[in-house]
Amino acid sequence: MLRIHNLLKSGSYPNCSKLAREMEVSSKTISRDIDFMRDRMMLPIEYQPDRHGYFYTREVHSLPTIDISEGELLALSIAQKAMDHYKGTPFERPLSNALAKLAASLPDTITANLTELSETISFRHGRLSEVDETLLQEFTKAALEKREISFQYKKLGAKKAETRNLLPYHLTNFLGKWYAIGWDEKRQAIRTFLLNRASAAKLGDRSFTTPGSFSPEDYLGSSFGIYSPTGKRKVSIRFKSPVSEYIEENTWHPSQKIESRKDGSIVIHFDLGSLLEVTSWILSWGPNAQVLAPKELKETIKRTANEVAALY
Repeated sequence: MLRIHNLLKSGSYPNCSKLAREMEVSSKTISRDIDFMRDRMMLPIEYQPDRHGYFYTREVHSLPTIDISEGELLALSIAQKAMDHYKGTPFERPLSNALAKLAASLPDTITANLTELSETISFRHGRLSEVDETLLQEFTKAALEKREISFQYKKLGAKKAETRNLLPYHLTNFLGKWYAIGWDEKRQAIRTFLLNRASAAKLGDRSFTTPGSFSPEDYLGSSFGIYSPTGKRKVSIRFKSPVSEYIEENTWHPSQKIESRKDGSIVIHFDLGSLLEVTSWILSWGPNAQVLAPKELKETIKRTANEVAALY
């Protein structure tokens, strides 16, 4: 087919008999290949009687090498829109180039459908944090090459930044924000760093091996969001109806278990490593959410609610 394509592209008007002799196959085989190229690859092939051969009715730059199904086309369109998530990062250009090359190998009719689908689908990724492209590149390189990285880090509420040294085990994007997870030399523990609070990153010469005991899935799985201190806290929250219906139809955490009550309320249970992020989530539901356990979380919600009430 590549040979047929090159002859069509050159304007030499090949025909089945000539191609069959050249390639030492039957004329029927050539005919089937041309039918496939025209009907399945959507190539603009027509026969010119007075030239006794086939030709392209318009310019074709490359031979489509992908036979794509409707479902795969939809998935490709979704991937194209999801790529918006990486705008402003080191991944934007290579991802865009890769998708452009992929699209170039598709027939024009499919490319047109891809564009149409792309305009029909969108993603919302939450509030994005601006991260310096060079800084993200340095952290990515450090994580891939398993090298120590030093940087300045300004914690929320801190007056000035401090130097931190990290063995980066994993990078993750959570709700539009980039985080580095790894061994913090200063704290002598695994810590999570929000990269838009980091600056002046510099790769070190020291290399490391990620401990076999560390798993990104397990580490992040113990959090309600991104932060995952060690420990296991059993959290139980009661939600009133009709909010309970919305809570029940969503998966908020991999560990969740739900109990239904006769009054239409539900009790949802989580196993979490931290109470910080689930506290904010509970407060967002106002009087529709009631903490049943643990006692520590109940006291935190009560104290915060009183502080909010005092403002008004």
